[in-house]
Amino acid sequence: MQRTFFTHEEARAKIGRIVEAMADFPSVPRGSRGRVVKARRRAGNQWLACVEWDLPRDARHYEFMFGDVGFNFFGRNRPVEDQFCKSEYETLLKAGS
Repeated sequence: MQRTFFTHEEARAKIGRIVEAMADFPSVPRGSRGRVVKARRRAGNQWLACVEWDLPRDARHYEFMFGDVGFNFFGRNRPVEDQFCKSEYETLLKAGS
């Protein structure tokens, strides 16, 4: 497949759109929904659309004691994000409802 890329304007126009995976990706099962969150420059005037997937994320909890004082820290794993050129976007994703 010949890879084609977005222009800056095309990639920015995708931001905020809901998409659905039409195939299984390494970290994302088919049918998963996500949102285009940003446009990322690849080289020259080649741009990618970055999709943040709506998947369950694990929570982390750390407890530290320093003398008589306890500290609790909570966090969540970063969301899964994939980047798509224009040809991949049009082939592997469909507009979500």
